[in-house]
Amino acid sequence: MASPTEIQRTLHVRRSEPIPEGLNALYYNLLGRFKRGPWALRRIKQRADRIESLREQFEQLNIKELNARLRQLQQQRRSRPTATDPTLEEGLALLAVAAHRELGLCAYPVQIMAATALVTGFLTEVDTGEGKTLALALAAAYNAWSGLPCHVITANDYLAARDAKYLKKFYTRVGLTVGHVLGESAEEERRIGYHANITYTTAKEVAADYLRDRMRLSGLEAIGTRLSLAHLSAAAGPVETGVLQRGLYYALIDEADNSLIDEAVTPLIISRVLEAGELELACSRSWEVAASLVEGLDYAAERSHKRIKVESERIKLAADRIQLPQRGLWASQTRRIELLTMALEAREFFIRDVQYVVEDQKVVIVDEATGRPMPMRSWRQGLHQMIEAKEHLPISGVSETIARISFQDFFRKYQQLAGASGTVREVAAEIWQTYGVPTVLIPRNKVCQRRFLGYRFYPDQPQKLAGLEAEISARHTCKQPILVGTRSVEASETISSLVDTQGLVYCVLNAKKHQEEALMVSRAGQFSQITIATNMAGRGTDIHLESGVDRLGGLHVISTEPHESARVDRQLFGRAARQGDPGSAFAFYSANDELFVRFLNPSMRRLWIYLLRSQWSSGWLAHWGGQCALFWAQRKAQAQARRRRKQVMKIETQLVGSLGFTKGVRRSNRSQVTV
Repeated sequence: MASPTEIQRTLHVRRSEPIPEGLNALYYNLLGRFKRGPWALRRIKQRADRIESLREQFEQLNIKELNARLRQLQQQRRSRPTATDPTLEEGLALLAVAAHRELGLCAYPVQIMAATALVTGFLTEVDTGEGKTLALALAAAYNAWSGLPCHVITANDYLAARDAKYLKKFYTRVGLTVGHVLGESAEEERRIGYHANITYTTAKEVAADYLRDRMRLSGLEAIGTRLSLAHLSAAAGPVETGVLQRGLYYALIDEADNSLIDEAVTPLIISRVLEAGELELACSRSWEVAASLVEGLDYAAERSHKRIKVESERIKLAADRIQLPQRGLWASQTRRIELLTMALEAREFFIRDVQYVVEDQKVVIVDEATGRPMPMRSWRQGLHQMIEAKEHLPISGVSETIARISFQDFFRKYQQLAGASGTVREVAAEIWQTYGVPTVLIPRNKVCQRRFLGYRFYPDQPQKLAGLEAEISARHTCKQPILVGTRSVEASETISSLVDTQGLVYCVLNAKKHQEEALMVSRAGQFSQITIATNMAGRGTDIHLESGVDRLGGLHVISTEPHESARVDRQLFGRAARQGDPGSAFAFYSANDELFVRFLNPSMRRLWIYLLRSQWSSGWLAHWGGQCALFWAQRKAQAQARRRRKQVMKIETQLVGSLGFTKGVRRSNRSQVTV
């Protein structure tokens, strides 16, 4: 079998380096602060100004002259593919002119700044609605002029197909080919997509195809003979070995914080389903016993850590009631207790229409950050089968892992990584530590007109729902469009019922109705429109205001529950007031929201609820307590998530080249993408 180093050389990937520790870490962090300091933005602004000046000159060129200059710059870039400075300013200026003529889009100065930052390897914070698509296209074209493959990684298949089709005229004009790779793409379509100069795809697809190529080169898919890597060359590799990709050189990630942070430790697995065996029976029998146990009497549930405590003798007696063959693995009481614990975790911490939905007699995991369904994802270590037993569904076979990689480890393999998102400043330090990519904040093209109306805190859910009902009714009476953000399918349907009682017309966008996502979100800015959506549904789709809506105050965004990351809350608020439009945002939170229940100190939470309920307590005191509670709960949740990502990174660094499961990951982090 080929060694990881040989595979990396053949696939043209960068070997992941360990994260610095001790004094090296201190120096590295100081270097990161310097690279993302104010001077970086000033230098980018100076370059963008020079590019603007050149663009004004190039606008005067006729078609023949422009085409000649484009060919000349492409040849210069290809002759020195790793050197960007000599041709960067003139190249981006010419590309901006070509984009204007082919697409009718005149890049704003801030879009030129964003493209300059992307080409020079920065992760850029570009506010929502400020034109990330065009900035990414300019950077992708300049990178692809080098002759090396450039991958533009989008949030979903719809955006990948849409952007590749929309930008094809521009790329063709500047002498480049563009392709896309989607979940439904056949193998030959994937090969064609990756052999284009620029490939639009998603993180899941590009990582899965990397794993498949690694399997081919390591001989895991060889039927008769194994390949000899000693005679492979970079040019002949894709032809002789049948690999799909041409290497991991340039990656430009749209909505980069989702891929690099939110999904960072999600393992992508290539596996095969084994025939049904004793584990399926064990899950079914364990669930039957677990359903009869009582919280507080038989076990304790630590919701902040999603952990079940089963030290009592009653659990041992319950484990003995699981009717399994008294042989081999199942003869051990310890193993039976583990099965019972897993069943209790499935009951207490995995809730239907929150963590998953049931479609076509199958359990489909829901991404808690976006509300999107993840049909190719499954829980590992038998948990998925346990939840199927809980829902009385046919129990699927257990998957055997063939190859595995986390998105965090995968993106570290690119020669140059860059990206754009509306919210990265909160994670700038972690992105530098993990990926070695500095962050820069690109200013807005127009002054933000969003009015944040603050928070309203309630002691319980019924009072919060009453407040939401009044707010929606008042805004709808004025015909102002409303976007209500929720964290789960269950919450979106609860609010739908609430609006139903008022007799109002609305649309719901959640994991059960994701096919209409882009269309429904694009209509959210129309008069009297009420859109109820799981958080960040339709991300990447512009919300345009209907003519006249701006006089009503623009789109009104309502957050109904805080997320574990303040960054995701900010993403939701950012759906309003795009490109200088007016808009407003309001947050309605309850002390019983999951974030506060899981991460807030119980004593602090009880005191806060007391202040919210007390007649004598002044409003500002309860409100101040709510803001403190929100700050501390999110801070604790984010710290826990950072520790988990750091732990996974350390483990993966130690197990480079291993194709098995990563050991030592928290039991609560069992989600995996299975291909």
